[in-house]
Amino acid sequence: MIKSFDQLELLLAEFSRVVSAMDEASFVNKPSPEKWSKMEILGHLCDSAANNHVRFMRILTTDEPITMDGYAQDDWVKRHGYQHYYHREELLLLWNQLNGLILNALRSATESDGAKRCVLTDGTSLTLDELFEDYIRHAEHHLGQIRDIRRE
Repeated sequence: MIKSFDQLELLLAEFSRVVSAMDEASFVNKPSPEKWSKMEILGHLCDSAANNHVRFMRILTTDEPITMDGYAQDDWVKRHGYQHYYHREELLLLWNQLNGLILNALRSATESDGAKRCVLTDGTSLTLDELFEDYIRHAEHHLGQIRDIRRE
């Protein structure tokens, strides 16, 4: 899991660099009414961090495999109003703070904690280590979308 901590820390720094350097018009542009803007993608990542923080904590604080509920991602983004009610600096700060909570909680994890299992709503079983690695892959995927100038 230590390698993953380094990956997330590098990812946070890269997000800050990329998002801060982007011009505002590109960041809030919606490619189409049904697609998220880069602002909304960052908001979605905040939702993901909040949900995954709870998941990680539930795994860390129990000895039994837990069942993970999903969440309606599009509805969360819409109801939070990321496109209309936030500035990118606010969302970037929130993203960094939520991931700070995740990193600090997971730094307390033991090797046996990393092997604890959870079951996703589709029946897939993952260890805490695998869930954290998936979380990082998910964020990297969306960083690629934020970088992609073709979305504009």
